[in-house]
Amino acid sequence: MSFFNSTVGQANQIPLKAALYVRLSREDRHKIRKDDDSESIVNQQNMLLDYCKDKEWLVYDIYNDEDFSGSDRDRPDFNRMISDAREHKFDVIICKTQSRFARDMEIIEKYINGLFPIWGIRFLSIVDNNDSTNRANRKSRQINSLVDQWYLEDLSDNVRATLASKRKQGLWVGAFSPYGYKKDPNNKNHLIIDEEAAKVVRYVFDLYLQGYGITPIARKLNEEKIPNPATYKQQHNQPFQNSHNKCSDMWHTYSIQRMLSNEVYIGNTVQGIQENVSYKSNKKRNKPKEEWDIVEGTHEAIIDRKTYDQVQRLRAGKPKCGKTGKPNIFAAKVKCLRCGSSMRIYYTHHERYFRCNTAYYAPERCSGTFISEKVLQRSVIKQLKELYSAYLDEDVILNEVDFSNGLHGKTNKLTQKIKSLEQSIAKIDSRIKDVYVDKLDGIISTEDYLSFKRDFMIERQSLEKTITGYQKELEEITNQLLDSDSQMELLGQFKDIEELDYTTVSTLIDFIEIGGNKNSRIINIHWNF
Repeated sequence: MSFFNSTVGQANQIPLKAALYVRLSREDRHKIRKDDDSESIVNQQNMLLDYCKDKEWLVYDIYNDEDFSGSDRDRPDFNRMISDAREHKFDVIICKTQSRFARDMEIIEKYINGLFPIWGIRFLSIVDNNDSTNRANRKSRQINSLVDQWYLEDLSDNVRATLASKRKQGLWVGAFSPYGYKKDPNNKNHLIIDEEAAKVVRYVFDLYLQGYGITPIARKLNEEKIPNPATYKQQHNQPFQNSHNKCSDMWHTYSIQRMLSNEVYIGNTVQGIQENVSYKSNKKRNKPKEEWDIVEGTHEAIIDRKTYDQVQRLRAGKPKCGKTGKPNIFAAKVKCLRCGSSMRIYYTHHERYFRCNTAYYAPERCSGTFISEKVLQRSVIKQLKELYSAYLDEDVILNEVDFSNGLHGKTNKLTQKIKSLEQSIAKIDSRIKDVYVDKLDGIISTEDYLSFKRDFMIERQSLEKTITGYQKELEEITNQLLDSDSQMELLGQFKDIEELDYTTVSTLIDFIEIGGNKNSRIINIHWNF
């Protein structure tokens, strides 16, 4: 806890304690002219300090979120301020404008118009004269938040369209350059070779062609103390993404796998692999490969095409056979429960075992675990049969009873209803925008606008409530369908299985976690259903 004493309080009155919140996003930074620092963090902070000095208020703390959007709900200092407000560590929150606090209508309603009055916290924004203790300007706060949200929506659409256009042209738009490359200082959308890192990329491809597997390559790089991509970029003051796990400075198999399959090393840009679920969220979804943006010949290659194609042919030959002559049907499926690393094959008395990868090339990081392939196969078959017994009734299957009970039809109807209601909501939002523009143009009065908006919002809330009910019903039906259709169809194919093969394991199993020891083995199977 910290206090900034901006003044000595009045003689007979305890001065209010104020929390000052300042924020500047990347979007705001791009808007500022070189000769205009009106939106800068320093300017915001000085304005708020002067305001407190004039009011003779104590400054409890200054909360500063730089390079965070106003719709971001994971802003660190914003959330710290909310936590302190909940404990009433101060009396009032002050911002330059309401949009500095948030550009999200839900956040404005939740805190400024909802929780702050309950917690006894006052909200002030200086420039736009918003004061949560003034009931008369609550509607103006709501209107401002709606306009701010529209601004973010439009900005998000414009940014997405701009980035999509650049990706299709083969311009590099990623925040980080791929290992082996760096951004051209004369053109940030063009990649040039980083020769020191490129030597390591060529070394990895050469090792693979010499017969080294993925794990031996990772181990060799660690033994030779070659910095992994994140460590290398950190050492060279380049932007990088750190996973922050306890082995983040080590080479891992997934790094080698990504490198060997990445077309960027033959001079192609491959982008648009993921996209944000919403402009309000940082969550991403993977896109199907046919939607990726792949442009050939955009920069100098580190690996020639012949070498790259040869490596891809070798990798496509998986699963490889080991000393026993039998393929590893659990290839890339078995992980250590302790550290999450992949488990590698090793041999003892002509028997195959799986052993923790990290424990193999960095034993000081993980004590590891192991399991024989035979024990693992028996456990998978046993658990598969137990699943069959739990979910299937063979007599019912033979009678071809419809377990779904018409649920597929109900799902389609609910989906159509939800889609129709969402379209209705979109029309309402469009009408609100229209009447707002009419108000600005003087076609309708502010009173008429607020009346129209109130009616629209009531209708919108009713539709949202209906959608929520349908979505809950759809979720319940989906869970029932998973039990009745997917599991029956999939498990029924393997009810009499006595031996596993590569195709069966790939079909049924996502991955397997191995933990414990020989006397108390832990085998967690994550199925593909």
